[in-house]
Amino acid sequence: MCYVSVGVAPSSIYRSNVTASNDSNSQISSTCSKTIRIELFVHYSLIPAVLITITLSYLQRQEKHEKTIEKTPLGKRFGIVVPVNFISSYSNRWSYGAACGATATTVFLLFFNEYSNYFNFVAPTWAKALVYLLSALEVGMDYYPFFACLSTDRRLVGSTLGFCYSLCWFCVQLADLLQCQRLAHTSVILLFTPIPSLACCLFLVGRFLQLLIMTVLSIYRQMESKDEEEPLLPLHLTNYVRHLLQPAPETNEQNAPQRWKIYTWDMHFKFPTRIIVTAVLCLTCLYNFVLVDLFVSPKAVKGLDRWILGTVNLSYSDQTKGVLLRLRACWFYSTFPSAFTSVIFVLHVLASYRKEMKKLYKGDSDIPSTGRPAVILAASIRYTGNQIAYLLWGYFLLHIMFFLISLIITFWFVVPIKEGKGTLVLQIFGYAVLGMVIMIAVIVAQILAAQFIFLQDKISSSDKNKPLAINNRRGFQNFSYFFMFYSAILGFGACLVRVLFNVLLGSWLLARIDRPLFPKGYEGADIGYSTWTGMLQVDLYHTHPIVLSFCHILTQGVKSRKHHTGPDVLQDCGNKQRRAKWHLAYTLIKNPTLILYRKSNVCHSRSYPLSKDVLHQLLINTLQ
Repeated sequence: MCYVSVGVAPSSIYRSNVTASNDSNSQISSTCSKTIRIELFVHYSLIPAVLITITLSYLQRQEKHEKTIEKTPLGKRFGIVVPVNFISSYSNRWSYGAACGATATTVFLLFFNEYSNYFNFVAPTWAKALVYLLSALEVGMDYYPFFACLSTDRRLVGSTLGFCYSLCWFCVQLADLLQCQRLAHTSVILLFTPIPSLACCLFLVGRFLQLLIMTVLSIYRQMESKDEEEPLLPLHLTNYVRHLLQPAPETNEQNAPQRWKIYTWDMHFKFPTRIIVTAVLCLTCLYNFVLVDLFVSPKAVKGLDRWILGTVNLSYSDQTKGVLLRLRACWFYSTFPSAFTSVIFVLHVLASYRKEMKKLYKGDSDIPSTGRPAVILAASIRYTGNQIAYLLWGYFLLHIMFFLISLIITFWFVVPIKEGKGTLVLQIFGYAVLGMVIMIAVIVAQILAAQFIFLQDKISSSDKNKPLAINNRRGFQNFSYFFMFYSAILGFGACLVRVLFNVLLGSWLLARIDRPLFPKGYEGADIGYSTWTGMLQVDLYHTHPIVLSFCHILTQGVKSRKHHTGPDVLQDCGNKQRRAKWHLAYTLIKNPTLILYRKSNVCHSRSYPLSKDVLHQLLINTLQ
């Protein structure tokens, strides 16, 4: 799931990138022959990926031994290898994040340079969606050994295969980056595109090497190198439950120092693997998207310049060149605030996840339910991919919004001031400010009149506000009548401001799927927000500290009874009687008609028949 959704980004930008790169490759084909084709390596790497997956599956033991497998010589072999636990895993988070970050360059290669070109066939238009699905599945299979080698119980085999496979990927990508670069006329910007993937591959090489050395040392020292399973109750959730049971310390808020902090560390909370993977993928894909934007935009602007200058009269060519130069500068400089804002959004999503999960643990959250359990679980599956897609589209809209803002500042303020029209600019700006001041003054006057003239006095001197009771009704009716006409004019302008703010906020918050774009009651129509709420509910049901603590106590009790060598304490008379009452209550709940055949109810059943309501009440009384 962590590599499928990057392809939802605007494809028109990348198609021009692919065309430009193909042109540059055709120019240098006579002077430089590439020994490594990364696209063919992606396809041929399926062979070792499948072999590694089969090997790890063969070594994986099945938890349940079916009767049909007893006849085969494999025994309990060929279990299902879990690549990554997205729900309740808190170990190897950054390793899994690096494994997902290593897929970024390949995803861009397969989605924006058509997959069908590598097999010399042209897919029809109706089959494009199937081609993208096939390419996504291929990427998943190519990088499956990274995750499987991290999660397998066989540390020696997994670390060895993972080290060799990740080292191979790193060497091939590095060789593809360095070969023919001196002779190629490619932009320097594109040279930085595969750097995140190379860094992630290098991190995986070091991680697998560390695991291999630790495993070999444990075998050399004749120590048991058992891979401990993920605990049912992690340490940070244990600390959270202990913190709940401790009395809250008394703090004096008035004397507490007021300090501004960017991030407050919480020892009782830990981000799960899925959130770390999502953050790493979002930042990596955003990095590649920004670099491609910086590479494609100048080429697109040059083509636009040639087309505009060819259609404009020659007498206006100098003015047109000046306008196009300002447009190009505005688009370039608007890249940086939009990228910075997108990075801040990723950090905001992390903070929002922690805040909402802590509210859900306490039962204080007002997140609406997204529907049936199947819909909620499907939304949780889509979360990582949708978050990446929304972030890329959000960056694109932010880029356009900052571009328009920079155009307004340039052509309404900077250019007129440079041309000596600063007085006219100040005059127009003063008129606009004067209109806004008058509008705000009228609203403030209405509030003051309502506060001091049209509201009754306080009932008690200790009340904070006056009661909502009208005083001086005749004056209030005249005041409302005369301001009714101005309110119509004011409402017309307020409506335009509302539409403008909705457009700006909608573009600004598109990447924030943790906030609904639709009003209350229509949150279900927002697919992104429904995905967010579904993911939160799934994580709540599987990581709630109180529920996990209860399950942990039950499992520990079962284990202690299995290893208990003395007399069983559950065999005494008191526990037997309690268990008998429990089974009796359970039987009566499942079969309420049996109440009529009990000794205390035989006489009543013989005297008169019982209705369903009486039987239900009798069932409640009996269980009590």
